[in-house]
Amino acid sequence: MHKQLAVLFCAFAPFAIAGDGAMSPTERAYLLDQLESTRKTVLATLQNVSEAQYKFKPAPDVWSVQECAEHIVLAEEFLLTTTTNQILKTPAVPRLATANAEADAKFFAAIQDRSKKATAPEPIKPGGQRFATPADAIKEFNARRAKTIAYVKETNDDLRVHAIPGPAGTMDGYHFLLLLASHSARHSAQIREVQANPNYPKS
Repeated sequence: MHKQLAVLFCAFAPFAIAGDGAMSPTERAYLLDQLESTRKTVLATLQNVSEAQYKFKPAPDVWSVQECAEHIVLAEEFLLTTTTNQILKTPAVPRLATANAEADAKFFAAIQDRSKKATAPEPIKPGGQRFATPADAIKEFNARRAKTIAYVKETNDDLRVHAIPGPAGTMDGYHFLLLLASHSARHSAQIREVQANPNYPKS
């Protein structure tokens, strides 16, 4: 009898775990693509930036390239740690209605809409002192983004069935990693706005 039950359980086991919260191969590939493409975007905005350009502030209440870069770097670890050390420790919930490819793409694009302003959480507000040069910021960003990419490549954590309130409503762990990637593109755009200012130093 026990043997029959064991055989029956094995036969139906795939259906029992089909709804788990791990990323699908498609979700993993999409997230990795966004992490790689936004990494290139960040690096492109910081290449060949002089010290004067790095520290230029268009106005007292507008971030410099240096402050934007610091914010991008700080957010990288902050959002990854929030995912792994906070979200994944919450009780599992049913997969969110927004946990699908179409909603993920819309969410990723919406984060980059700079017409909607947001206030940075205190731990990732830039002080403009951590990374003295663009090279320093690039080095630290590359190291932290490499850590994020390594995690996404290897993890089988149930990112899609653990969720907390976030800047876009209830968000699962996968959403927070998408936020991490999109957030860096958002602030790369902010850097480009600074660089487009008519008073931005020529060199």
